Parts: sequence; C-alpha cells; structure tokens
Amino acid sequence: MYSSSKKAACWLATFLSVFVTGEMPIQAEVEPEFLQALENHTVTQGRDVHFTCVVNHLSHYRVAWLKSDSKAILAIHTKMVALNPRLSVTYNNHNTWKLHVSNVQSNDSGTYMCQVNTDPMKSQMGYLAVLIPPDIVDSAAEGSSAREGGNIRLTCTATGVPAPTVMWRREHNQPIVFRHDGGREKKVINVHKPSMNLW
Repeated sequence: MYSSSKKAACWLATFLSVFVTGEMPIQAEVEPEFLQALENHTVTQGRDVHFTCVVNHLSHYRVAWLKSDSKAILAIHTKMVALNPRLSVTYNNHNTWKLHVSNVQSNDSGTYMCQVNTDPMKSQMGYLAVLIPPDIVDSAAEGSSAREGGNIRLTCTATGVPAPTVMWRREHNQPIVFRHDGGREKKVINVHKPSMNLW
C-alpha cells in the first residue's frame, strides 16, 4: 500500500516526464501467473470431471489445453480443437478456465496441461486416473465335470483398473478341499488366484 506522500511523488514524476518528453512513461508488462496448481483427479468410468486453470495478468496471451502424453491440442481459449463431443471449455470472463470431460472413458486417463503462450511458454500439469469397475470376462473349467477321484482345473479371468484380485469361494462358506499325494487333505475357505486345480 502506497502512502499519500509516495503517491504524490509518483504522480509528480509522471507529470514531469510527460511535461519534458511529451510522452507517457512505458510501464513494464506484468507476466501471466498461475494462481493455483492444476489438480489431479481419480474418477470412476462414466462420471464427469473438470480441471481448473486460474491465470492472472493474461493480457494478450492465450490459454490452451493439451493432452500432454499424446501432444494433442484440445482447446485454445474457449475454442475447441479436438473433435471430441465429451470435451468442452468454460471461461468466467476473468481469470478461470475449466476443461470439462464428460462420461469419462479409460482412454481419457493421462496427463493434461494448461498452457500460456508466453516466451518461454508457461504451463502446469494434472493427471487423470480412470477407475474401471471389475468385470469377469471369462470363467471356464477344463471339462465341465469330473468323476470322483479325478481332477478339474477352474479358471477365472477378470478386467478392471486397478487390476482386480480373483478369489474363489464355495457357497455358504463351505471349505474348499485340496487332496495331495498320499490322500492328505487341505481345507481352505477361499483361494486368491485366477486358476486352481481340484484333485
């Protein structure tokens, strides 16, 4: 905060400069600056999410959005470049830009960049992680049945992000019985692996 004497001195210096040279003094341009970091997001597939970029003193510069891992330009100012109807940009006519991603899909995951075209360029990055609910894609047994005393191999394949853990369990929490050489038995309640052999 300037004191009244400093304000008067500043005004007097400007007045004398104009009086002597006939020109207003040139003030140094204030560089654009980010007011907050670009956030990271973890969101479930199918949800909506947005990144917020706040820039002060933008002047004649422009804000652009990029998907930095693919180098794809998504938007410049409020004009969309990417031909993706699930992406959009909003601007509050002051200093805040938001990149919106609707109905998030697995290929939306990655690093996003908010960039200002200064020289050198200024930017900040945020990461989007997309969670995909587990889904069993294949469940098979080598032979649909087995004779008493025989063996069978059960296999279950599941997808998801993060990668799901497959667990085998019998109905009503009955123990799973494994038989080994010599007729020894081992009983367990559940098995944490994609495949198991029953003897």
